[in-house]
Amino acid sequence: MAVIDIRGDIVSNDDKWIYDWLDWEATSPKQIREALDGLEKGDTLTVLINSGGGSVMAGQEIYSMLHGRGDVEIKIESMAGSAASVIAMANHSAISPVAMIMIHNVAMSGASGDYHDMQKNAEILKQMNSALASSYVEKTGKSEEEILKLMDRETWLTANQALEIGFVDEIIHDERIMMTNQVLGMRLTDEIRQKVIAEKGAQESIEIEKKNLLSDLDLYGV
Repeated sequence: MAVIDIRGDIVSNDDKWIYDWLDWEATSPKQIREALDGLEKGDTLTVLINSGGGSVMAGQEIYSMLHGRGDVEIKIESMAGSAASVIAMANHSAISPVAMIMIHNVAMSGASGDYHDMQKNAEILKQMNSALASSYVEKTGKSEEEILKLMDRETWLTANQALEIGFVDEIIHDERIMMTNQVLGMRLTDEIRQKVIAEKGAQESIEIEKKNLLSDLDLYGV
């Protein structure tokens, strides 16, 4: 049995290196693709979810990879929130008795512009809500209207509630339960991103200077 963890923020492939640089836990679509590509014939990929969410588009991409596959099973060990809850809808799922699922409306960060832009952004957010709601609708059999109401009021579900409504297929029993602390909301801000990029660039410049210095010393036989 192959296992992959979805931990920390769910991020784009392009941002994953920044989390690695900062030694923060994060999961990108590329990691899931690599796990699926490396799956042996007849084997099953167990996806363990411990995440408060993150990038909507990265979550959608992971959902699409896992959706409907006969060789994938999902286990929620601690938290499946926001984008992570969408991923949890992709296949047969089980939840720890102490875990939770959280669903809410899509939020847009860094929005700017005049009232026309704000109105357009509002419509985009509504469409994104409907897109994500479709994953919950398919899993639970509830109507889109019911799901959108749950999202609108930011709904937190215990394992028993998630099972009763249909967000999961079973509750895990008699297995080792893992608990992790979760910080909801993306840790990576634009300010941190720019700072890390600058630090990485500075370090690379130092390495280049070192190499040039060593080359100069070699010329003089030092």
